[in-house]
Amino acid sequence: PHVETPLQKWLDRNGYASARVEAKLRERMHDRAPSRTQFGRWRLGRAEPRRDDIVHIVWAAREVSGDPNLQVEELFDFDPANEENW
Repeated sequence: PHVETPLQKWLDRNGYASARVEAKLRERMHDRAPSRTQFGRWRLGRAEPRRDDIVHIVWAAREVSGDPNLQVEELFDFDPANEENW
């Protein structure tokens, strides 16, 4: 089972395929980019991305959406009141 993560909700709500974000990451990071499998784990809540991964994902999402003001909170839940974050 997977969790409906903010990242997945953002992709669905805006009609973006995760492959577009992954392609932007590969374009910039080349062989240092996360694998499709790893990105899928983050997207489906099966693994937690590290800080540098989050920075890269936010950059790629901004590129895909054309929105330089996209905030990290739109893609990731950092709310300490959310029990799932503990």
